[in-house]
Amino acid sequence: MLLNKFCFAAGLAAVPVLFLTASCATYNEAHREADLNFSKSSYNNALSVIESKKKSLYPPKNAVLYRLDKGMLEHYAGLFEESSKDLQEADELIERNFAKSITQAAASYILNDNVKDYGGEEYENIYLNVFNSLNYYHKGDIEGALVEVRRAGEKITSLGDKYAKAIRKARASNEHGASVKVSEKVNFNDSALARYLGAVLYRAAGKEDDARIDFKAIQTAFISSPNVYPFPCPDALIFKEGGDNPEINVPKGAARLNVVAFAGQSPYKEEESIVISLPVISERGALNSFARISLPKLVNRPSSVSGVTISVNGSSFKLDMVEDLGLAAQETFKASYALTVLKSTMRSIIKQTTSAIASDAIGEYNSNLALITSLITSIFNTASEQADIRISRYLPRYAYVGGVTLPPGEYDVKINFSGGEVQEKKVVLKAGALNLIEAFYLK
Repeated sequence: MLLNKFCFAAGLAAVPVLFLTASCATYNEAHREADLNFSKSSYNNALSVIESKKKSLYPPKNAVLYRLDKGMLEHYAGLFEESSKDLQEADELIERNFAKSITQAAASYILNDNVKDYGGEEYENIYLNVFNSLNYYHKGDIEGALVEVRRAGEKITSLGDKYAKAIRKARASNEHGASVKVSEKVNFNDSALARYLGAVLYRAAGKEDDARIDFKAIQTAFISSPNVYPFPCPDALIFKEGGDNPEINVPKGAARLNVVAFAGQSPYKEEESIVISLPVISERGALNSFARISLPKLVNRPSSVSGVTISVNGSSFKLDMVEDLGLAAQETFKASYALTVLKSTMRSIIKQTTSAIASDAIGEYNSNLALITSLITSIFNTASEQADIRISRYLPRYAYVGGVTLPPGEYDVKINFSGGEVQEKKVVLKAGALNLIEAFYLK
């Protein structure tokens, strides 16, 4: 029995070597060159960087990030076919990796979540479909675009149940009662941006009833998710029963110009540490102990843009902010964060308990060796606590939308990002078609 315990302790002391081979380089620092090109709107150059450095920037366990980053850069660069394929691959990998995470749970309980295949944050999972919808529109496939919008809605609907089983299991496994309280309730019921795109896409497909349903749902999204929409629903996006709804009722023979503008950059993650109290169990009885756990924290970036104005042949109108993707990210992060906290707590209990057992076992044989083992395991327990700060880099922060009805024809359009820059586009507006243009100022 003593020999078995000694061997266990020796094996535990050797685990730091495994940790060193499993740890990864600082994720944010590695992407500096690609980020610099992105900040200059040099999307093709940023693509070249991540392609040339794919092996170092995106190891196999970061395949989702590679597809997300590449797909978004391709979208901004106007490579819609390529973007669609990469975002579709990301979608499939996220679903596969969520199921796969169950088989990788053992390793994550010994080390940390960085040993697992990245499964995507929920807001990434939702908005990849929104941008893939735009890809399909630009490819001329309205039905395909509608499929992607509906898929985004389905993902939001299933958010409440996705982590419920895993969280219940984690709570049940926390039999020693570590004192950490987290709330996994997510209050994000619908995406106003996805509904807006759905409304104009259904209008283009000649499905006016469906267009009305989606347009009505925009205001409901604002009302039902106050954490995501702390700002009022713009008047132009409120459905008026029996009134004028220009996004749905375009006069025959007229053309409707719709603009979707994106500003700012998506959140990044940083590591934060908290100290928790752990009731550690050993052969000598319960020991009150403290442990440091490292957790990912989402940090929203500010944007220099304060609004977006559109000028068409000298006439101007303002776009309305329809979505703050940063707030949606924070809200949807709650469920996965709750699971992360519970798992980190359980991991600390396991580490501290095995450390106490190892010290007890070796103490029976050699008190000095017990002290050394306790020191080694303590160092490992601290060093191996590394938050998973992986996240995609190139989603935007804010979405603005708006439209104007005009006679068919060719127009010069200026998009003025207040606090940013003015962009110019030439568009040909067609009657009975969806004339949708995108603009980006991702700073």
